Amino acid sequence: MWKKNSFYFETDPGSQKARNLAGNPRIVFHVQDGMDTVIVEGTVEREKGLRMLKLLNAEYVRKYAYKPDWSNEKHQIVFRVRPRIAHAWKAPRMHRTLVNFLF
Repeated sequence: MWKKNSFYFETDPGSQKARNLAGNPRIVFHVQDGMDTVIVEGTVEREKGLRMLKLLNAEYVRKYAYKPDWSNEKHQIVFRVRPRIAHAWKAPRMHRTLVNFLF
C-alpha cells in the first residue's frame, strides 16, 4: 500500500522474506499486469508506529475489506519501504515509454 511517500506491506515474521530483510534492508520489487510494469528500489524498515499502523489498518479495511490484526507480532509484521528510484514502462514499447522516478 502507498501512503505518505512510502510503500507498506505485511508478512509473517518467520518468513524467509522477513529474515532476509532483517539481515539486509535493501529491497527491489515489481508490480505488473502484463502490459504495465513498475520496478522499485529502496530500503526497508519495520513499521512500529501505532499512529501509522492505525492509519494503514483503516486503509486496508476501506480498500480491500480486510482488517489486519497487527496486535500480535507473532502473526504479522509491517514493513515500510522508502523508495530510492522507480522505473516504469508500458509493453511492448518499453524503449519509448520508460520513465525513471527519483525520490
